[in-house]
Formats: sequence, structure tokens, C-alpha cells
Amino acid sequence: MKKWLTLSVLLLGAGVVSSALAGQANNSLVIGTSQEPPNINDPWRTNNLVIATEITWYMEAHLIGKDDNGELYPEIATRVPSLANGDYKIVKDAKGNVIRNSVTFSIRKDAKWSDGTAITPKDFQFWLKVEQDERVPVPAREPWDKAKITLQDADTFTITFDPPYLFADQLTSAVGLNPAPSAAMEKAWSAFDAATKNLDPKTGAKQITDEWNKFIAQFTTSRGLPKVVSGPFKPTAWRAGNSLVLTRNPNYWLTPKGGADKYIQSVQYRFIADTNTLKVNILSGQLDALSYVGLSFDQAIEAQRSERGKYKTYFVPGATWEHVDIANVGARAQSLGLNDKRVRQALMYSIDRAALVKALFEGKQPVSNTWVSPISKLYQKNAKDYNFDAAKAKALFAAAGWKPGSDGILAKDGKKMSLNFTTTAGNKLRERVQQILQAQWKAVGVDINIQNFPSTVVFSGDFAPRSAEGKWDLFMYAWSNDPSVERGDLWASQFIPSKDNAYAGQNYPNFKDADYDKIWNDAKTEFDLSARVKLFDKMQSIWTDEVPSLPLYFRANPYTKVPGLVNYTYTAYSLYPSWNAAQMGWASRGAVETFTQK
Repeated sequence: MKKWLTLSVLLLGAGVVSSALAGQANNSLVIGTSQEPPNINDPWRTNNLVIATEITWYMEAHLIGKDDNGELYPEIATRVPSLANGDYKIVKDAKGNVIRNSVTFSIRKDAKWSDGTAITPKDFQFWLKVEQDERVPVPAREPWDKAKITLQDADTFTITFDPPYLFADQLTSAVGLNPAPSAAMEKAWSAFDAATKNLDPKTGAKQITDEWNKFIAQFTTSRGLPKVVSGPFKPTAWRAGNSLVLTRNPNYWLTPKGGADKYIQSVQYRFIADTNTLKVNILSGQLDALSYVGLSFDQAIEAQRSERGKYKTYFVPGATWEHVDIANVGARAQSLGLNDKRVRQALMYSIDRAALVKALFEGKQPVSNTWVSPISKLYQKNAKDYNFDAAKAKALFAAAGWKPGSDGILAKDGKKMSLNFTTTAGNKLRERVQQILQAQWKAVGVDINIQNFPSTVVFSGDFAPRSAEGKWDLFMYAWSNDPSVERGDLWASQFIPSKDNAYAGQNYPNFKDADYDKIWNDAKTEFDLSARVKLFDKMQSIWTDEVPSLPLYFRANPYTKVPGLVNYTYTAYSLYPSWNAAQMGWASRGAVETFTQK
């Protein structure tokens, strides 16, 4: 990282050298990102970081994918299942309720792993077997916990959901079912199974987790690179803390227009944690493009002002939700009153989000009132809006028993309201937001102790899932989701991570509400959109009243790319530019532009 910075400064002084020319010269692509994933190409997404998924999609093909327009397309499968072609089927009871549904996929004859062996239904059966295993710390087992795979012939299989799964006809990677190379993994999986099958999931949770980490590390880390992949690129070198190189997979079957040799042959990710350094590398022409996880918004605005034709900056409207989780349970949360919704509401009323968005984002990013994206049809348009109201915040604190002490800090029963506030270190925008919120909370008597750590630390199993153990009080980060498959899972109590479930699940605040759970269960099998909208209205009303998390804003995600790089695009539907990895290329090398950034 230091070397790149030094080189960048020299180049700035001597005149800019375009990396686009270098990329076009050898048909390569250099991407900068501010985060480095702890592992990649984990078919079960036990690490669910955005950057991990983005990079994984270069190496991972899917049965079907979703393009920038939200349209489904076949990749491993021969066609997209639908009611019309008979590959998607629903079964109703006498009352007309959908009680079961299924989807059938036929695998292309030429679909192969990178070692040349055929991708078969067995690879999806293996994935499902591991996904359903309670010892595996997947973020969410549903809807796969009750799914079954039935073989139709050597290339065709049917997945049945009983109870039915709402988005069974949209089985993109965003909802799971990723191919896992059974031949390459089964021996190691058997070793995991033998080492843990007699362990009690509760008393032996640590050993199970250790054995799982040992298993998955053999196939997904810098020391155990993915050995067999299905996507258009395969990993060839990973220097931890520095860079990851991917090269084109000759056994990938979908050929872009004009031939694969006219498109990118290698991709290098450079991990530059400090976003100021990342920006310098853009300005100096060291990078062809930025990752989805790159500059902060204010840095992107600055970069836009310095383009001078060397690169172009985009602000892509998205469904990425920036927010602050609140630790809702546990001894520390209780001592600080965070288990009392009046305190959480007071924290909400204490911050001026409208002013924050205007000051930092020139009003380009909308304030969020719930976790549901305004792009989604399920968004509650009249959701409770906690407009800044310091008087109301103070009244709520007082009602909960918190009164200002001689130093102005709220106190109750001898305990001061001093909260530990964490976000990803090195993200300058988040750190700025953090400082603004710190000042606004101080104005109403809340003391904020900033404790930031690298993303690899805060998103590890030892930190983010352990709010109940007092690892953090406030935790700011973002969730990204395809708005067309919004399920409300984040707040269902069954996804609360704990020692008993080896810290699986992403309900980090430990929010638990019986009414929410009941409505969420109903919404999962409500196939009528208008009825589901009403259920989500109720879910969002409960959520905004309980405030398990503080909604801040939805991102318009910024990135840059140099002129001539085509098909490096994404939207809120396709999620990451890597969705289209096979078609990325340089126009000067004959790559045909199929998608233009919106």
C-alpha cells in the first residue's frame, strides 16, 4: 500500500500515466477497493461481506442471474424457469393458499468447473446438504432448511419448497443455491463431519466453529485459494494485505460477442484500506476502476471535480442501507438503558439526519426511515419519520430515568450514559458521520466513545454477532440487498446470533418481537403482492416504533472507471459490477458494449 502511494505521488509530479493504456495494452483490469475480504468463493456465504460477494462473482457461475434491468438470464441452467414454460410450479390447497412450490433446472451440457469436469446436480445436492447442516454457521438457513432436491435425469433436478418459498422462481445468488464443487470438497467435508458429529452444538460450539473454519479455509483463503471454480475467472495469486489476481477461466462456457480473447484476460484487486490513499491512486491513474466498496461519497465528489477526462465518476442509486445498530439485549445494554425503546427513540430524535445528508452528500442520498429501500414495492411511504427534535429526545430520556449530571452527561442509578460507537476504520466518510453524530448526541447528554477497527475485525465472528456480550453498543455499517427479493429476515428473532447457534444469523442488535415474527412468518408465504405490502406495512410500523437500529440513509454508491472500459456496470438489481465479469473489456480491444452505466 505504501509503495503504491509513493509511486502515485511520483507520477503526479511527473505527469499522469494512464493505466487505461496499460490495461488496454495487456487486456487486463486493475480494480481498487478499500476492503479486503477474509475469504472468497465460499458457496455458503458464511462470510457475507459485500466485498467478498463482489469478488466471488468473478469466480462463481449461477443457475440464473439478474442483469442491470432486473431481468433474469440463464447461466448454468438452460433457461429461466417460469409458470409459462412449466419449470416453475405452485400447488394450492382448497382455499387457494399456496402450500408448496418447485422449480426445475436443466444444466447446460457445456457447463464445466475450471478443471474441466462437468457441473452436475450432485454439486447442488452437496451444497444443500452442507447448507442444511446445523453445524455450519450460515447467515440464514431459510428457505433451504426444508428444501429438497429430486433428480430427474443426469442433468436435470427439481427443488421443492414445502412450505413454499416466495422467490423460488428467482433463485439467483442473492437468495442462495450456489454450486459447490463436490468432488474437490467432499473429502475435507467428511473430515469435518468426523471431527464434529459427536459434539453437542451448545457445549461444543467453539470446537465446531474451529473445525468449520479449518474446512472452509482450505478452499477460500489466501493460504488456501479456491481450487476449482465455476465462473469466468479463477484465482491465481493472493498476497494478503496487498492484492488478489484472477485470470480468465478457459473452461467457462458463455462466450461474449466476438470471442473471449477480445475481453479482459486478468483482473487484479488492490486492497487499499485508507480511502484517501485509494483516491490518490485514482488521480494518479494507477487504477482502471473502483470496486463497489471504494471511496466515500465526499471523496467521490472531490474525485469528480478532478476528472479532466482521465476517468468518470458515477453515483449509482442503490438499495445499500447505511445505519447504526443498537445493542438491544445483554447485561451492558440493560445497564445503559438500551433495552428500553424510549432510550432508543430518544437516540433517534437526537440526531439531525436531514442536515447530515445535506452537508455530506449535497442532498443526493435520501434519509431512510426503515430498512426497506424506497425502490422496493414494499417500502412504507408514510413510515414514522424521526425528525430532529432535541426537546422530545430529552423528555424521552427523562421518562426512562436518565437525568443530566453535573457534567451534563445523562446518568441513572450512578451509571453514566457513555456508549461505545464502532464502525469500519479507514472509511473517512463513516468516521465523519460518526463525529457528527457524536456531537449531536453530546448536545443531549450522551457521551460517545469511538472505538473503530478494520473491517476484517468488526465483521468477524468475534465482534459483529456478539452485541449481547457487550462487544459494542452502537455499530455503524451498511446492508446491501436486491430490492426485488426483500424478505424482512434481518429482524426475525430466529436469526439472532448466539453461542448456541455458533453465532449464525445477522440480527446483530438481537431484536426480538413476537408480533413482528408472526407477521414475518405470514409474509413469507403471501404470494399476493398487495397483501404482502400490507404485511410489510405492519412490520415497518413495529420496527420504527421499537427502533432496534437507527436508519440513516440509502446510498447512491459512487465509483469510477476510465474511458474505454465497457460493461463494468451495475444497478440496485444486479448489485455489483462483477455480475457481468465475462463481458468486461476494452472497446479498443474489440469488446462490445452491451450494458451502459445508468
